[in-house]
Amino acid sequence: MAYRLSQKKKSFLVAIHVIAVASWIGGTMGMMLFGFYLQNAANGEQLAYTLVNMEVIDENLLKYPALLSLLTGIMLSVWTQWGLVKHYWVMMKLILTIMTILIGIFFLNDWTASLAEMVEKMGFSTLQNPDFQNTWLSIIITASFNLLCLVLMVFLTYFKPFGKVKKK
Repeated sequence: MAYRLSQKKKSFLVAIHVIAVASWIGGTMGMMLFGFYLQNAANGEQLAYTLVNMEVIDENLLKYPALLSLLTGIMLSVWTQWGLVKHYWVMMKLILTIMTILIGIFFLNDWTASLAEMVEKMGFSTLQNPDFQNTWLSIIITASFNLLCLVLMVFLTYFKPFGKVKKK
């Protein structure tokens, strides 16, 4: 028989998972808010420290909570009755989690760093640069998409739609 968590261990792991997800959602919202604030910066200093704050959020409230959410989610699915591939809602959450993490790693992180480099080189005039505007818009759209995925995962958790995967 496979390993199963005791109720106390399961509750502890669920609490860690919920805290990680809440941090991830908060970090995503923070990135979006700072992203919107970039367009309203009054000078080069505000632009620069807003981007520094976005990098801090990316490093601390996106990367680690996202990875912890993935890890605890896998542990909860494997060590409880849900299973990793027994229910459609669990598989959908796994796919959305991995997709959202990969988007952050391969796109958001680089875009934020490139904006910081632009501001360092060009200062406040960066706001007029079309490359800055395109990258800024990409960050806003991608952060919005990630937030939508995270909210969808919360709903999947509570409603558990689509039932079990049919065995062939």
